[in-house]
Amino acid sequence: MSVTRLVVAGAEIAVGEIRVPAEAAHHARVTRVAPGDPVEVLDLAGTVGVGTLARWDGAACVVEVERVEHGRGEPPAPLVLGLAALHTQAFDWAVEKATELGATAIVPVLAARVQGGRHAARVERWQRLADAAVAQCGRSRPPRVGEPTPLSSFAAGARGACLVAAAGAPMPEPFAAGADGMTVLVGPEGGLTDEERAAVRAAGFAGLPLGPRTLRAETAAVAALTLAQHLAGWLG
Repeated sequence: MSVTRLVVAGAEIAVGEIRVPAEAAHHARVTRVAPGDPVEVLDLAGTVGVGTLARWDGAACVVEVERVEHGRGEPPAPLVLGLAALHTQAFDWAVEKATELGATAIVPVLAARVQGGRHAARVERWQRLADAAVAQCGRSRPPRVGEPTPLSSFAAGARGACLVAAAGAPMPEPFAAGADGMTVLVGPEGGLTDEERAAVRAAGFAGLPLGPRTLRAETAAVAALTLAQHLAGWLG
């Protein structure tokens, strides 16, 4: 049986009953969750309450939490995705998939070939999408979506093992990411300029090859996050 997950941001989740307000319970109502059905409640801060629907209370519901889990589905160390700012639909999709893949932070990166504007106005929207994707995929906290950041600043502030999606690069050897985790950079549809590639290499980024085909930037983000975690031994 599938599990319905409800977000109760800011609530204290503990074993016992927790009342889920109407707005948060709406998903359970439209999917016809009945008393006794499995339900999980998430506070979006790393805590998940696993239990069943005890009863409906008008438009709200009461969940009987049987056990509490912390940090479920999270990577062992920070996993930062720097993705060149794309048009809205593509970046929306990338935020959802990066959340499912375990990214702990997503930064819209401003590179020379980034098109369009008003990226900063979409950060709140992207954060809402990340929050919703957490409930869908069953991890315990969403990534933080940062403000649009110039490529030079993003590269200078990168921590951990730093990888950049790059055509023709040799495949890195498996590595241990360490406590600082990983930073994965994916450029825009037109790619990084020669100067930008040189700058990120100088900042310590190693190339991460994604195969012989030309990928859309949002597809490259999914492939890069998956490959980087495989190389770090994070996929089990």
